Amino acid sequence: MQLQIDAHRLSYDTRMSQLLEWSPLIVFFVAFKVLDIYWATAALMTACVLLLIVHRMLTGKFKTMHLISAAVVVALGSATLLLHDKRFIQWKPTVLMGLTSIAFLGSMVIGKQPLVRRMLEAVFDEPVKISARTWLLINAAWVAWFAILAVANIYVAGNFAESVWVNFKVFGISIATMVFLIPQVIWMHSKIPAPSRAQRLRERLEARFSPAQLSIEDESHLHEGHAGAASGQSHFRVRIVSEAFRGIPSVARHRLVYAAVDDLLKSDIHALAIEANPPD
Repeated sequence: MQLQIDAHRLSYDTRMSQLLEWSPLIVFFVAFKVLDIYWATAALMTACVLLLIVHRMLTGKFKTMHLISAAVVVALGSATLLLHDKRFIQWKPTVLMGLTSIAFLGSMVIGKQPLVRRMLEAVFDEPVKISARTWLLINAAWVAWFAILAVANIYVAGNFAESVWVNFKVFGISIATMVFLIPQVIWMHSKIPAPSRAQRLRERLEARFSPAQLSIEDESHLHEGHAGAASGQSHFRVRIVSEAFRGIPSVARHRLVYAAVDDLLKSDIHALAIEANPPD
């Protein structure tokens, strides 16, 4: 398995780059099906080194995971070919999974954040509201997961046919990791705080009017005791300047603003004071 763990998004992150990332596995699988495990090993070694070079050419730097994978593949692959013993290359996923498990474990005591947090928070555009303790528990689960995969790989290699191990290496580990990952991502998405009423109001007005100026003041505290102010953030004053209001009477401008946020007025916002003008 060519591990795809990186806490940072790369500038060339496109569909083509993903194909490049998976190319060593694809090359290994095709070579095994067409020839045998030894030709597949040689092809995998070549593909890992080429991936290292191509990534360097595209981004100007080496990717740490590429360096580690290439080093492990070249070392174990060379032993496989020189000794004509497939067991060396079969240990490659176990070595990589073991190193990854150790890296996740070490990040719990070294650095400001556990590795899983650095890896998964980059997936979301908004901050995820998860406690530091919970991140440590999730990271510990990843430590255990990679340790389990490391053991599972060598068990499959030692107890099943060569073709079964190849399918496990190419497809099984990747699919199992996705099954492990997806529920976490869905759960984390639910931990993104819902935007405030003021934020939703701002987003709606910016999308509709592309204002040159926009200020939104929460005046709910001025209406304490009113039924509509009981939940807070319910009375707002909007000052908006937009070219969309040029040549339109004041009352019509207000109607345009009300129309743009009509659904918010029906659900979240109790009252809205509006100052809408075109640019001077």
